[in-house]
Amino acid sequence: MRIDKKAFTLLELLVSISLIMLLVSFVAVSLRGVRASASRAESLSALRQMTLAYASYSADHNQRLMPGYLDQEFLVKLDITARLPDGTELDQCDGQICDRSSYVWRLAPYVDNAWQTFYVDLRDAGLLTRLQAKHDQAPPVLGPAGDPDSGGISERPAFGMNSIFVGGDTTHGGSAVTPFHPWNTAGNDSIAATRLSHVKNPSRLILFAPATKVGGDDTVGGFCELRPPFLPDDNGDWTLQQWRIEPGGTIDFVGQATEAGQPVDRSGKGILPVALLDGSSGIEPFANLATDMRRWNPFEVGRRQTQPAP
Repeated sequence: MRIDKKAFTLLELLVSISLIMLLVSFVAVSLRGVRASASRAESLSALRQMTLAYASYSADHNQRLMPGYLDQEFLVKLDITARLPDGTELDQCDGQICDRSSYVWRLAPYVDNAWQTFYVDLRDAGLLTRLQAKHDQAPPVLGPAGDPDSGGISERPAFGMNSIFVGGDTTHGGSAVTPFHPWNTAGNDSIAATRLSHVKNPSRLILFAPATKVGGDDTVGGFCELRPPFLPDDNGDWTLQQWRIEPGGTIDFVGQATEAGQPVDRSGKGILPVALLDGSSGIEPFANLATDMRRWNPFEVGRRQTQPAP
């Protein structure tokens, strides 16, 4: 008995291939969504660890909020120290920049010295490998001269701190903000909150968020400072715009700083994972953060700032 075997026609073959490709594309899109969700969850987990560590630091320092980037004068004046896991105190300066100037090594003991926590959002295994090698050197390379790709472990974390308004910062902010001395009795407490009791709404105040360095010699990696969208002028008005959202959704830095930490959307979705001063974390649309100074300044409570025209 003869059995006729019918082969695929060219049209049937093309249709089958098209269906397979369509299914593959659906799977790829789903996997990208899963990976993006996992990345966001990892970032939020790191931010939660950092806020818990920040609260622990404050509890150990008479409820004082951790200052941000400090010059040598205030490192000495405030007796700010930072130590490696073996107890070695970071006390050597490279020019005018010290390893303990940045928040990273002051906060590290409160996350069990897992410095990789501060780099989670960069998603760069090669960078982490290079930084680990620097860290494992004897002596370890910790500061800005450590790695040309990153600026060093302490200076270029993935997450910047809103230190101009929270804790205080003697280096960043421009002539209207720095140098200011919020720790003096006659200082500028109206700009920087130095204790949690100074903050009117900690559940809205941004503490950490992804940042990238703008200005200086490169724009690779992150930065230890996080710049708000506006800074006050000499009269205290919010006229000094630092960054804005362009019509296409990109962020454009328009400030005059030589080096600053600009918020960065590493997901490309127009959102920003943020840690708040009350210890919570979440995802925020950039549009909510680009105009509302109540999210950045602890003393701004009653109005929404209108973003100036470009």
